Amino acid sequence: MAIFKKNKKEETKKVSTQEDNELKDEISKAYDEIMSGNKEEKAEEQPQQAPKDDIAFENEVFKSKVKAFKQERNQQNLIAVLKMLSGRKFLLPSVCNVEDPFEKLENGNVRLKEGTVFNPAFLTSTDKKVFLPIFTDEESMVQKSPSGVLLKLNFEQCVTVVYDEKNPVEAVVINPFTENMIIGIDLLKMVFKEKKKEEKQD
Repeated sequence: MAIFKKNKKEETKKVSTQEDNELKDEISKAYDEIMSGNKEEKAEEQPQQAPKDDIAFENEVFKSKVKAFKQERNQQNLIAVLKMLSGRKFLLPSVCNVEDPFEKLENGNVRLKEGTVFNPAFLTSTDKKVFLPIFTDEESMVQKSPSGVLLKLNFEQCVTVVYDEKNPVEAVVINPFTENMIIGIDLLKMVFKEKKKEEKQD
């Protein structure tokens, strides 16, 4: 499987078992609070296409929430991040099953060659752990996508990549070269426990 190699010298800081357990408890409490407080709001909200300027502003707000959580890992800051994750679009570097995925047409346009498939690229740390890197915007990327193509997925779609047993992914990492917020697979399962229960009932 192709790897989207990380070139930053700083290694991801290791979190102790105690801190990790405390974070799991905080995420569970935070998500319960979010779900109980948003049920009525969701019935009234209508999805709208946000202008580009609004998207850029929302990205900056989201990144500021992530930075606040990184600086002070508490439930309040965690809730602020989780509230903004659901449905949020992220950019993912990709790998392709062919070396040259595009072909030029006679009219000058280009199209994907038949059978071309793009898959999310992964990051591998120095201790061989595999992460799914997701980015809020292109400015947060210091490397180009290996295939030259960026995938655009919402956070729930990113989670399905992590859940796929064929992928050796241990965590999602948001903006790994800047904010570098890691959400492990166990924590993701806790965050999305409510959604998974609802799907089983359907």
